[in-house]
Amino acid sequence: MHNLNLDDRKGALHTYMMNVKFILIALVVTANMLEPVVSRNASAYALYEAIYLFHIPVFVLVMGYLARESRLVQGDQVKHLMIIAYQYVLFQSLYTLADASFFHAEGILHSFFMPYSLLWFLCSHFCWKLLLPLFLKLRYPLTASILLGVAVGYIPWDGSWISLSRTFVFFPFFLIGYRMRRSGSWQAAARHCRPIAIVCAAAVTTALLLGLRLDPGWLYGSLTFTELGQHSWYAGIYRLGIYALEAGAAVCFLACVPWRSSMLTDWGKRTLFVFLLHGFIVKAVIAAGWLQSLDGSIWTIPLLIGAAFALTLTLSHPRVELVAKGWMEPAAAWPLKGMPGRSQRTTK
Repeated sequence: MHNLNLDDRKGALHTYMMNVKFILIALVVTANMLEPVVSRNASAYALYEAIYLFHIPVFVLVMGYLARESRLVQGDQVKHLMIIAYQYVLFQSLYTLADASFFHAEGILHSFFMPYSLLWFLCSHFCWKLLLPLFLKLRYPLTASILLGVAVGYIPWDGSWISLSRTFVFFPFFLIGYRMRRSGSWQAAARHCRPIAIVCAAAVTTALLLGLRLDPGWLYGSLTFTELGQHSWYAGIYRLGIYALEAGAAVCFLACVPWRSSMLTDWGKRTLFVFLLHGFIVKAVIAAGWLQSLDGSIWTIPLLIGAAFALTLTLSHPRVELVAKGWMEPAAAWPLKGMPGRSQRTTK
């Protein structure tokens, strides 16, 4: 990797990130399939929590890697923000309509200020792109973002509103991803630490299978310290510990992802469609009671993992992109038509 020129290194890193994206979105779908059975299946709970240790931070990191450094007034940046806003309004409406008419999920507040399920990521992604140029002006942007991620835990209201808590809690990973694109020094190290990463990942997974538990609320990033049952002034120290744990898990995962171009790379270019569409299918299956009826046998987890990967592959098919891209990424549609710096880059 050291012998490659700058363009080759960027190309290799982009291929790698596409591989990361596909594996991550497959794990996201897997976690969502596992969630209905975790309360009565210890192995499913362990796998679910292992996924949550890293999958949100790494996905945010990938979004930071894909981010462009630009001023907010530039047409390209404004257009990207408008696409994200369009996707949020569209899918918040569609999911709300589907939930009210069929899903009937518990604890859901139908409001554009309360993102529905996975749509918090769109809301936060919009904010991360706004925050990036502002934080890059600071002398120590990463330190400032970590302190802000801790401070937001002390807010005296529901952290889920407009995804406020998650926006600031995960923003440090967005900054890290942005910096990764401009640094090639970590690439060789990532390969060399793969054996250690595999051992660490196996150790953590084993510990979870043996009964080690961590309140998943800390991993979601959507709850304030009060909502997590921590009322002391030093509650922020726990979040710093979670940051360290997530960073370690993220390094282990990233070290294990292949660098070579493959089918994963091509599938990784279409994760947007998996992300925005899989929730309809998973929620429908849950509402129909099919997942709740599983008896917790040894086949439960393999069955759910297989179904999750089958769904991921189906929604990653080029035909899905052909049908969905025009209305999910209307880069040429009003009010985006005619804006300078037209771009076809995806937001997820």
